[in-house]
Amino acid sequence: MKIRYLNTMTAYFGIFKEPRGLIRLLQFLFAIFAFATACNGSSSLVIQYSSTKTAQADWSYPYNLQNSDITIAMLLSLAFAVMYVLMDRQYRNDERFPIIDLVITVIWTIFWIAGSSAWAQGVTNIRSLTSYDNVVQQFPACGSLGCSQSQSGTYANIIVSVIFGFLNFFLWACCIWFVYKETRFFKSRTAQQQPQQQNNFSNIGAPSMYPPPTAQTQMPGSMG
Repeated sequence: MKIRYLNTMTAYFGIFKEPRGLIRLLQFLFAIFAFATACNGSSSLVIQYSSTKTAQADWSYPYNLQNSDITIAMLLSLAFAVMYVLMDRQYRNDERFPIIDLVITVIWTIFWIAGSSAWAQGVTNIRSLTSYDNVVQQFPACGSLGCSQSQSGTYANIIVSVIFGFLNFFLWACCIWFVYKETRFFKSRTAQQQPQQQNNFSNIGAPSMYPPPTAQTQMPGSMG
């Protein structure tokens, strides 16, 4: 009679109590906040060029910019969190999982700092292109009639999205250390350091309870 052991997949939600799982959850939430604030950055500038007439300049998402990296980052962090929950045993026993996790985490950390920096420059460009001075130059009626600013645009949401972008970079950068601790590189290094520390402590002997031997002096004229 042969006994077969079935490899059942059990969910381990305790991973969210560990830094590695908690950071993945925060990455997912902060990516949503970054995407939501970037998409809800629409505003308008109202210019009055006569006593009764006004002109309005509007801008809204996608601002001719690409935000696909943020969406992919949300799905990626969610995928890692699901893998931690459903494949915790395989992750801890198969050394390939932590290495792949580490490589992808490093790559997306670089993407976040590059994307956040580019988006910060993009927000600066949006504020410059939608400023009153720039819009007035593109409105011919202001040259002859004269214009005044009736309502200014708001940039609070897109500025907050920049902050969330750099916070996401910080979370992914922190995650590198905790994922690295799960790899065989960190574990083998720790295993090598432990015997050395034990040898160093074993060389420290207990202090002797006996006084050190004193040298015997020979008196002049004595024998022996």
